[in-house]
Amino acid sequence: MADDRTQVREGHDRIAKRLFAHADVVAEMLRRFLPQGLLPEFDPATLKRFPEERVGSSLALRRADVAWEFALRDGARILLLIEAQSAPDAAMASRMAVQCAMLWEDCQRRGDDVPAVIPLVFYTGRPRWRAAQSLREATDCPPGLLAFMPEKCYLLLDAGALSSSQHSGDGRMSLIVRMANAPGSAEAKEVLKAARRRWGEADREFCRDLTLWVYEVLWPTKYKEADRKEVLMNWMEEFPDVVEEIKKDIMELRFEQGVKQATRTLREEQRAWLGRQATRRFGRRAGESLGEHLANVNSAAHFEQVSDWIVDSASEDELLSKLPNGRGAH
Repeated sequence: MADDRTQVREGHDRIAKRLFAHADVVAEMLRRFLPQGLLPEFDPATLKRFPEERVGSSLALRRADVAWEFALRDGARILLLIEAQSAPDAAMASRMAVQCAMLWEDCQRRGDDVPAVIPLVFYTGRPRWRAAQSLREATDCPPGLLAFMPEKCYLLLDAGALSSSQHSGDGRMSLIVRMANAPGSAEAKEVLKAARRRWGEADREFCRDLTLWVYEVLWPTKYKEADRKEVLMNWMEEFPDVVEEIKKDIMELRFEQGVKQATRTLREEQRAWLGRQATRRFGRRAGESLGEHLANVNSAAHFEQVSDWIVDSASEDELLSKLPNGRGAH
């Protein structure tokens, strides 16, 4: 079961992803924040969101990260996959490799041309990012097999490691990076006020997403001594009619996190109960095999089906024969 820190981090990262739902933020990132020479000139007019829900080869619906599609001036099609992180993740290389494979698989399934993919991790945490960027680094691979391991699985954009010249612009992405690099809460508040003055009337959705990110992610992780309510108070003074929208977003986030936690707990209890029933009826091997099978299962209907298997099976062998190769998700 995921611990509290994992759940908080996932909630933070999901909030940060809302910032990358804005085309202007992504366009500026492509223009100013990728390593020089990495990306030839692209056509901003072609930038559009890529569907975030895909079906992998296992036919299990999985939710990918924020993805954008765009074209270069020469017509080449590129997909940008963005993962927002507020804490380092040692498994990031394998996670991004899986996400890229799913993107390519989805394009092939649809009969589309397979595009180039730029997997990018935008990190705003306090310690510098030290996680492996390749499966070569992440695995204990014999030298003779290194040629078969992906060399780099994602491009890292560590906000805290960027030079001041890289976030000196006046665009939205520059503002996000500048705020993430503010040395104290007072400086961060000034940057936020500047954003509200510039975009508060023209694009309130962006300002609302930015404020929610500051309130829920930046303040707790970087400025713990500061009073987060002051963020809402500042917003209320300038745009009182939008405060209720911010409060609603926060309440919905809390509710969703609570539902997810309750669901995780229920699924863990169901797995444990079914394992005990199989063990009591057929022995330890049946319980362990069923536990392996259910490890990644979240379908309530499949839990019911497994319960019927335990009741209806006349022997351990009959029960195990119903599992796909004796293990794995159904």
